[in-house]
Amino acid sequence: MSKKIVVLGLGQNNFLSFLYSSLKKYDSTFGISVPFYNEVTSDSSHETWMYDNESIIFKTTLLSSLHSLIFCLFSNHFYKTFFFILFVEKKVGKSLHFCYQQLLAKSFFIRNNNFQEFDTFHFHFMQYSYLRELFLVPKGKKIVCTFWGSDLLRTNDILNFYFVKKALNRATIITCQSEELKEIILSKFGRNLTDKIQIVLFPVYEKIYDLMDLNYNNTEAIDLFKSSYNYSKDKINILIGHSGSPSNNHLKILNSLENLINKDKIHLIINLNYAITVNEKEAYKKELRDALNNTGCSYVILEKFFVNEELAISRLASDIFIHAPISDALSGTMLELLYASNIVITGSWLPYKTYRKANLDYFEIYDFFELSGKLNLIIENFSIEKEMVSKNKDSIRDYFISDRNIKKWSQILS
Repeated sequence: MSKKIVVLGLGQNNFLSFLYSSLKKYDSTFGISVPFYNEVTSDSSHETWMYDNESIIFKTTLLSSLHSLIFCLFSNHFYKTFFFILFVEKKVGKSLHFCYQQLLAKSFFIRNNNFQEFDTFHFHFMQYSYLRELFLVPKGKKIVCTFWGSDLLRTNDILNFYFVKKALNRATIITCQSEELKEIILSKFGRNLTDKIQIVLFPVYEKIYDLMDLNYNNTEAIDLFKSSYNYSKDKINILIGHSGSPSNNHLKILNSLENLINKDKIHLIINLNYAITVNEKEAYKKELRDALNNTGCSYVILEKFFVNEELAISRLASDIFIHAPISDALSGTMLELLYASNIVITGSWLPYKTYRKANLDYFEIYDFFELSGKLNLIIENFSIEKEMVSKNKDSIRDYFISDRNIKKWSQILS
């Protein structure tokens, strides 16, 4: 018997595809519809074969719009949210935008018979703008709400708190990726949610790990990559941050490198691959160049979203990864770089107890002023440290690349 899931909320396919392709391979009886998936950039493309979107009707009609209007006029949730935005936030434009979007969402639901034939509604990213449809789900259906990390750690406006709390109280199951994130949810939204919360990891993109294995000793391919993207062939390549977002703390990291001893031995890499707008990028690049020039180290700034084999080789081409963002859940980039035997330095403020539980070897800093000293020690003992982190590979295979996570997802979404 088919178990039908409709997936709503943030449709970022570089996350969704790994979960739902793994789920479909594990249990082919799942029917998975993801109406609004999207790729992070025009260069990226992830699997979509597991999505059954053919029966979804996207185009609304005058009749569905009228039915939507009548529904909203008699909806307590509609009025409460409208007046909350209007009188508490005091934002007229935003309140009208909410009305418009809610009418569109309900019209979409009406055109699809309110998704009555679906068993589970899976919502990704707990933020106001991604949860409108949650309050349209028919009674008696399972609702699964999944936190990604930044939705919990970086959003704290009053409307978001009001909306997310209502959504979580209505949810059947809430998922997050670590004990630390669970505690934040309970502290922020109420201890009454304890029994609803399940800790489960997102599946990793196994293809990248297989491609890293395939190219692990392929010095020719790695050297070609280094030449193509201005990595150094004779220095220690240090990757700073995982995306173009300033929340990676690139500037704080660069400003803390002034006391490095062996500046001639390292090459700094920053990749503004995504998570930054075109308008923001030019101004931010200027700030980065100024900071990079002040370090006295050689460097390259990239703007390339790597995929497939090129992504795998990029992981093998760097030696050290500095990852100290403002906040994070569990970092897929960090896990891939640990697998590629990079020496990783990360912030102690990040909720990475799961990595310690998996016996992964990496360094932590408590403040940015520690970074130069930590790097000096690593560079002095580089060969020994590289040998130590090479053991991470087996631990990652054992803990993160197994059926245990997808089995739990299957139970949650059934």
